[in-house]
Amino acid sequence: MNHPRIGLFGKGRLGAAIAARAGEQLAWQVAREAAPRAKVDVAIEASSGSAVPARLQWALETGTPLVIGSTGWTIPDLADQVGERIGVVTAPNFSLGVAMMRRLSLVLARFCALDPTRDPYVVEHHQGRKHDAPSGTAKLLAEAILQGCPSKRSWAIGGPLRPDQLSVGVVRAGSTYSEHRVGIDAPAEVLELVHTARSAVAFADGALGAAAWLAGRKGLFTMDAVAASVLDPLFAGLTGETR
Repeated sequence: MNHPRIGLFGKGRLGAAIAARAGEQLAWQVAREAAPRAKVDVAIEASSGSAVPARLQWALETGTPLVIGSTGWTIPDLADQVGERIGVVTAPNFSLGVAMMRRLSLVLARFCALDPTRDPYVVEHHQGRKHDAPSGTAKLLAEAILQGCPSKRSWAIGGPLRPDQLSVGVVRAGSTYSEHRVGIDAPAEVLELVHTARSAVAFADGALGAAAWLAGRKGLFTMDAVAASVLDPLFAGLTGETR
């Protein structure tokens, strides 16, 4: 299903961008009110983290696949609730560029693990009105660092930190859409990965791509699974193997 009929929860910056990019695919769009009765092929939640539990229950009751882009929510038994009943994609960031950055951050973390003098960090910058801190994307990148660098067992904001903690910096100021940095600070050099979003368009396109990808699938997925068909081939041959 390349062009599913979409129901959209959210009228903020991301919701507006998704609606604009969806065009005739958009069946309905609401903010925090209940969903219309019109059946859709997939729904996208881009309103508020506090609304996610109710949106999930609606999706399960109506059998509607759901793409969740809101951050600042926790459902510990999400996988159990979803099971094989519907398809759900959770993505703190829909950008294909951020999906690539998560993979590169894992490689960077493994590079850190080779030398204890290499100290990784994450810094994120959003506009001053953003509610959750750190962002869902920053948490995603921090978890990639923890996965690749065993000497870091947890992340923390601010300092002073223990040697086994990853420093995550948060900036809330101005009108910046979003910027995320993952870096290594070593005695003789600094290495950084930077993703800067110019607008919500990249996220809107990614959300629509996730909605199309979800058609016919059941279970709980991440944006990394959605992006795999595009990103996996890019890493082929990097270590010199032949096919």
